[in-house]
Amino acid sequence: MADAATIPENLRAKAQEKGWPDDLLQQALAAGASPDQLISYMDRGISAEQARQVMAGQQGAAAAAAPAATVPAATAAVVAAVTISDELRAAAEKANWPLDLVEQAVGIGASEADLLNYMNMGVTADQAREFMQQQAGGASPFEPDLSWMNVPTEWNTRARPTKHGLTLDAINIGKYGDVPDVWPFQTEMPRGAVPIPGVEGMGYSIFEKQEVWSDACAPLYEEAIQRRWRPATDVPWDSIQPLPDDLERAICQICTHISEKEQNEADILGRWEPEISYGYHEVKLYLATTIFENARAVEVFRKRALSNGGGLGVQSSGWGFRSVVDARNFTEMSTIQMVLHDSITLGQYIYGEKYAKNAAEKFIFAHSIQDKARHIAYGITHLKYALLNRPERREEVQRYLDKGETMLVQDDRKDPSTRAAFAIYFGGGKDNIGEGLRIYDEMRGRALRQYLARLKWATLDRTERLHPDLKAVLEAAS
Repeated sequence: MADAATIPENLRAKAQEKGWPDDLLQQALAAGASPDQLISYMDRGISAEQARQVMAGQQGAAAAAAPAATVPAATAAVVAAVTISDELRAAAEKANWPLDLVEQAVGIGASEADLLNYMNMGVTADQAREFMQQQAGGASPFEPDLSWMNVPTEWNTRARPTKHGLTLDAINIGKYGDVPDVWPFQTEMPRGAVPIPGVEGMGYSIFEKQEVWSDACAPLYEEAIQRRWRPATDVPWDSIQPLPDDLERAICQICTHISEKEQNEADILGRWEPEISYGYHEVKLYLATTIFENARAVEVFRKRALSNGGGLGVQSSGWGFRSVVDARNFTEMSTIQMVLHDSITLGQYIYGEKYAKNAAEKFIFAHSIQDKARHIAYGITHLKYALLNRPERREEVQRYLDKGETMLVQDDRKDPSTRAAFAIYFGGGKDNIGEGLRIYDEMRGRALRQYLARLKWATLDRTERLHPDLKAVLEAAS
């Protein structure tokens, strides 16, 4: 015979109060009932005689019917003395919980209120039974499935750091570096992993390499994360001294204009990045850095506007934004935003650094130049890849630029504040705005020449198709 089970003091005290003798407690404990369960039975009014009779009559049957029973035999025996309310019976029937499961749950101490809550929450009978099994210590031991260790990926692959470290390009070896023209999976399976059946799709809509790819993505990503800068602490804010009101208003309007369009670009790229399937993770990673850099530009130019007694200026007309927001495919968006618009913005940054009024503004514009140059590098290298692989898209892209340039010209016509603000800033004050306008036109002409040169590098000649107003800017700046 097994040694008598030890009776905890709290159980012994409760048993003395309810009239349960020690031998009954030891029998129940030896059969697997926990002290808490036995205290619960006593509090429910189950007498010692009821418990003894039920255990004597049913313990053997429970063991024979289920050697690996869901609950201990003593618990199963006491269940017979449990009363189930009509309300709980009706709820159990509605939730497809069998009556024996409900009796078992009540028998081991679950309250009717808790069980009703579980049923209303949608807990299934199988889930409840599994939980009770675990609570009773009857869960089967964990038997790990190690079939995943035999996955047919390329084993013994060892990427080697280059002189620039372990870069994205350095780990693109073997099958892991094979970028397919069409990615066949709608899940977030990493490129080079082995798919399993039944995984739900993630809602991607871009599966063609030509729609997003650029061979420059990986190095641009590496450069972006290596050239981080922090507006709060890296900008020499103490170098900003009070400016004449006209100059302060001019730089504040410029900052308002730039903050607005950088936020717009971040919002647009943030909408498109989740559409790109996981097979082109280099593109997704690079676009994440672009969104961050857009956000940083919003931050730093807003801070400059509010750091010297000025404030934000007037809103832009927003015409140029519409051509990007309304884009219906990724290449349309990236060509208008990251080739056309960003070429204009880069020109503003270059001249902003040249005519900066203090070290803080010079730092801001200089670091914004390197960020924006990466955005253009991606846009133009992607466009070239798309045109070389889908030459029939040339006229399509020309039409995108027709629309983008037209909306840009509308911005020029309907937003006099931006042109005047730059002119005052470049000229050193509104009294010298004529010279400032000359510099502004020079800036625009240079930005447009570089825009056309980039398109030609991407195998798209737009010299004759450039919008007439923009041609006039080029001619005036010649």
